[in-house]
Amino acid sequence: MATVTVREIMTLAPLHGTYVLAGASGLDRVVTGVNVMEVPDIERYVKEGELLLTTAYPVRDRPERLVELLPVLHARGLAGLAIKPLRYLERLPDGLTERADELGFPVLVVPDDTSFNEVIGAVLAVVLAEYGAEPARTEAIRERLTGIALSGGGLEEIARTLSAALDRSVTIVDHDAIVLGGQAGPVAGGGDDGDGDGDDAAHGRWQFPITVAGVPRGRVLVGGQDEPTLGQRRLIRQACFAAGMHIAQALASIELDRRLGVVFLEELVAGTRLDDAALRRRARLFGWDLEGATVVVVAACSAEPAEAELQAVVRRVLGPRAVAWLRGTQVVAIAPVADARSAVTTPEEALVGALEGTGAGRAVVASGAPAADLTQLPVSHATAQEALRIAHVTHRTAARHADLGFERLVLSLPRAELLAFVEDQVGPLLAHDEHGDGDLCRTLDVVLGLGNAAEAARRLFVHYNTMKHRLQRIGDLLGADLHDPRTRLALALALEARRLVAAAH
Repeated sequence: MATVTVREIMTLAPLHGTYVLAGASGLDRVVTGVNVMEVPDIERYVKEGELLLTTAYPVRDRPERLVELLPVLHARGLAGLAIKPLRYLERLPDGLTERADELGFPVLVVPDDTSFNEVIGAVLAVVLAEYGAEPARTEAIRERLTGIALSGGGLEEIARTLSAALDRSVTIVDHDAIVLGGQAGPVAGGGDDGDGDGDDAAHGRWQFPITVAGVPRGRVLVGGQDEPTLGQRRLIRQACFAAGMHIAQALASIELDRRLGVVFLEELVAGTRLDDAALRRRARLFGWDLEGATVVVVAACSAEPAEAELQAVVRRVLGPRAVAWLRGTQVVAIAPVADARSAVTTPEEALVGALEGTGAGRAVVASGAPAADLTQLPVSHATAQEALRIAHVTHRTAARHADLGFERLVLSLPRAELLAFVEDQVGPLLAHDEHGDGDLCRTLDVVLGLGNAAEAARRLFVHYNTMKHRLQRIGDLLGADLHDPRTRLALALALEARRLVAAAH
């Protein structure tokens, strides 16, 4: 059985200029009749499905009565309340819009020159026509449109069917005004953010929104200078519904493919029994070209990056064959080594800036050891995660596993053993500095790093004689010859190990 809604009633000519004051979520309530409020206690005389018209004259002395009536009218199942308020009320009572929105009960404001007699006649004419015998052709078209979506038909077929039914041009566009089906041609503007129908008078097109789960996904554009009739609008909305079903199915298919792809990628980096050839075949099924040596790159972000931009950002930095996915705030990518190394000089550093541009906040990026084939990706992934941990410890924003040999060696040793080594090599200096007798550890670190006492003196802003005195003091405390290469190496290792152990804990 066909039905007429408040939303559709608002398109009738006598209600031109009417707007929704509140309760917009109830615009799809069914209208089965119309009534006029002539007494304050109108609730005794209304019926379910009626659209109640009023000038507010019966409540002019007590306008808050309108607010009190709303829950009663809602409970009685009325379709909505249409008010012509300016003649007898200076303003609508406080709380009216809030209560209507809470109930989802439509409150419409009609222009002051609206004729209630014309409204009643137009509404009843439409209601009687809709509740009479519905034309078989119209019903067949509706079923055809729904059947197209259910059977997997495309937007082109939906547009063609609607165009034939209306004898008008029909174009289906996405939210960015890209043509998805129907007659191509100039499309004005981008997506329409509104929920209602609109028009594009400059191009002779009438616009109807396509929504999926409340999200605007496109529009149906219907040609013609004359406004579509109510019956035509019902067919158009059926086409919008069918197009929405098709888009929802496509989105679900895309999401399923994405999830299956992520599962496969996680298997790649976790380890699988499949050989390299089988893994490459499966990768090609997802449209990924992972031929040649590959490397895993991981990024820890302080906020979750925008997933819609992730692939484009990663491929711009790591090469067009890279594949990326999200683990919460961590990004994982697999990139062919040749692409990643040739794209930029330091792809890890470049990816830091690129990810931060997607709203990921602060990012730390690390890459693992190259994998000669896909079966070695678990090792590449493990080494990338190790490099990421070291990057955090050493306060780097970008790191490459191959460049962290010393850090990996030091942090692989037991902490107690490292502390014993540090104490054995520079313990007397640490004790000296703790007693506030100077910063000899800092002096030794700078000298060993620069390899030149004079340059170290300039770096520390001290006289060269002061530097010579400090080095003599260091040698005496350690009982070591600071000119001996092995001694200098051991001391440098001890100072670096001390920093790493402190940062790691």
